[in-house]
Amino acid sequence: MTKFLEIEQVHFYEINSVLPLTPNTTPLTSPFPITITTGETINLALINVPVGSEPDGILLNAIVNWSATFTPTTASTTINTPGYADATFELLRNGILITRITQTAAQKGIPLNSSLDFSTPIPTYEIASIMFFDTKAISCKTNIYTLRITNISLVAPLVASGTATTSAQIGAICLIGQRVNAHRNLTPVATT
Repeated sequence: MTKFLEIEQVHFYEINSVLPLTPNTTPLTSPFPITITTGETINLALINVPVGSEPDGILLNAIVNWSATFTPTTASTTINTPGYADATFELLRNGILITRITQTAAQKGIPLNSSLDFSTPIPTYEIASIMFFDTKAISCKTNIYTLRITNISLVAPLVASGTATTSAQIGAICLIGQRVNAHRNLTPVATT
């Protein structure tokens, strides 16, 4: 028979933050203002979460809107193989990797070897989402969490005539850290 302690109450403490824009940045008009390229690593957001009164852990939630655009360089062509963009999104605690996901934005909209012309840019939109409960955060007085994108690979579509390109951009970013304190009832609860 296993005995568990019943959780009476859970407290959340939330801290939100994003990296500021560089001082020389002009006002942004695009909903996807950060251009990413193959092989690049970019820090997207960071938060500083003080541990305070020994929480049971820190719940992290990261969301990144991103897109890939596939563009022909000739007026009209046929797609032989669609393009795609791969990217890895990582969460780091004090510079140490704690979790990651990899996503692919594949070209959509035109069937392979079809008679439909590939003549205008085709965007694909994706949302990367990470949720992670960090129980090792309690060993430090303060924790700096970083959300970054890395291992970027942009592959252009193969077309019947001419060449095509693939570009990718980052849009809205959200990184939330919540300290979680679980207050336990000292009366054991039996389970069978």
